[in-house]
Amino acid sequence: MIEKIEEFLPQYTIDAETSIARVVLRVVDLTRQIAFYKQVVGLTVLNKTEDYAYLGAKNDTKVLLELRKTAEKLQPAKSTGLFHIAFLVPSREAFATKFFEILRNKNTVDSPLEQANRFPHFERIIPIAKLDSASDHGYSEAFYLSDVEGNGIEIYADRPKEEWDQYPAGSNPLNFKELVELAQFDTDGKLPQGTSVGHVHLRIDDIEKTLAFYNRVLGFESQLILNDAFFISAGGYHHHIAGNTWSGSNVAHPLDIHSGLQEVQFKLPTKDAYEKMKDHVKQWTPLQELESKFVVIDPSGNRLAFLKGIQ
Repeated sequence: MIEKIEEFLPQYTIDAETSIARVVLRVVDLTRQIAFYKQVVGLTVLNKTEDYAYLGAKNDTKVLLELRKTAEKLQPAKSTGLFHIAFLVPSREAFATKFFEILRNKNTVDSPLEQANRFPHFERIIPIAKLDSASDHGYSEAFYLSDVEGNGIEIYADRPKEEWDQYPAGSNPLNFKELVELAQFDTDGKLPQGTSVGHVHLRIDDIEKTLAFYNRVLGFESQLILNDAFFISAGGYHHHIAGNTWSGSNVAHPLDIHSGLQEVQFKLPTKDAYEKMKDHVKQWTPLQELESKFVVIDPSGNRLAFLKGIQ
C-alpha cells in the first residue's frame, strides 16, 4: 500500500447510485443468531442450509444479511470489524412501529454466551435489555441493539433530504410523543418490504490511512470527518460507510476463526460503473477478481466486495 495515497492518485469518484447490497457475518452459533434476527430484529429467513442463512425483509426476495457458521470463537473485544449494520426502513411510521415493538416485546432471548458475559444476574434476557440507545440525528431517527454475539445493529428511518438542515445534527433525544402517534401496535414485528442496508459503521485502527483509502482508492466522498470518526458516501447521502477508532489503540484484526464481519457487499448500478471502478482500484491496491465481483481489504483489515451491475 502506498503510504501517502493522496500524492499519487488521480481524482476518481464512485458512481452516485452505488448502494450496499448485503452484509455477511461469520457466526459461532447459527441457530441462536437466526432466532435473534427473526424474533428481535424482525428479519425473515429467505433460505437456509446447515451452515448458512440468508435473511431479508418481509415479502421481499433481496438478501440483506448473510450468516455463515464458520467462526470458532467470538471476536476480540478490541478489534477492527463491524461496529453496526444499519437497516433502513422505508418510512417514519415503520420506524416508530418497530421501535415500540422492541420496547413492548417481552419474549425471552436464548443467548447463553451473552448471559454469562453481560447479564450473570438475570435468569433470562428480554429484548428491552438489549436496547442500547436511541437518537435523533437530524437527517435520521435511529435506535441501536446488539446481537447475541456482540455485533451492533441500527434500525433507522431517513428524513427527506430537503429537511436534513431543518433539524439539529448530532445525537438528540427521539420525539416519543410524535412517534407513538405513528406506531402500529397490532403488527407481527417484521421489518417491512422496502427495508435495505442503508449503511455500515466499521471499527478501524487508523483514521488517516483508512479514510485516504476510501476517498482516493474507492472514490467515496467525505461528509463529516472528526478526530476519531468519519462518515462517507456515494451521491451525497449522509453516509454509506462510517469508521471509528473508539476501541482505542493497539486493536486486533480478527482472524477467520473469529465471529463478526466477513464482508460488506456493495452494488455498482451498471457494468460500465463496475469496470471503471475496478480499473481504477487495481492500479493502487491488490484486489481479488471473481466471476461477478472484486474484493479489496481496507487498511484496517475490513473486507469489501463490489458487485457487477446488471446493465
